[in-house]
Amino acid sequence: MGVKADRISGFFWLFFSIFIAIEAKRLGLGTLHKPGPGFLYFWTSIALGIMSIIILIRAWTNKVEPGETIFGKQNLSKIFSVLIAVFLYAFFMDHLGFIPITLLLFIYLLGVIEKKKWYFTIFVSVIVTAAAYLIFEIWLKSQLPRGLLGSLRF
Repeated sequence: MGVKADRISGFFWLFFSIFIAIEAKRLGLGTLHKPGPGFLYFWTSIALGIMSIIILIRAWTNKVEPGETIFGKQNLSKIFSVLIAVFLYAFFMDHLGFIPITLLLFIYLLGVIEKKKWYFTIFVSVIVTAAAYLIFEIWLKSQLPRGLLGSLRF
């Protein structure tokens, strides 16, 4: 993306993250060990705000050379492929369960979309899925969809 597009998107996401943080705070944050309904939204918006500030800093400090835009033919097909994958991920989450569908999503994103080597793809997919499971199911005590795994306990 060009410098101007980075500035516009950076400001958009910064203001959006501020809005989400304010609304999440209204819902109630709770504590680390007993999170409220706005806890996840608040901290996600903080992360989004930090990333948008990084984009803004890079947009003002770096000189971007002209190149292929994000909307090139190849990139556009990747964008639509990822969007479809994320929608399918959300749709099949309850049916297949968190672990298998998350594993499949990352295998698809890394192996098919990014064309990484398969040993790397499998390794990273397993690590990311396990980390997400540990964070949400074990540490935060969220109830992730079990789907096909049914009553199996990890």
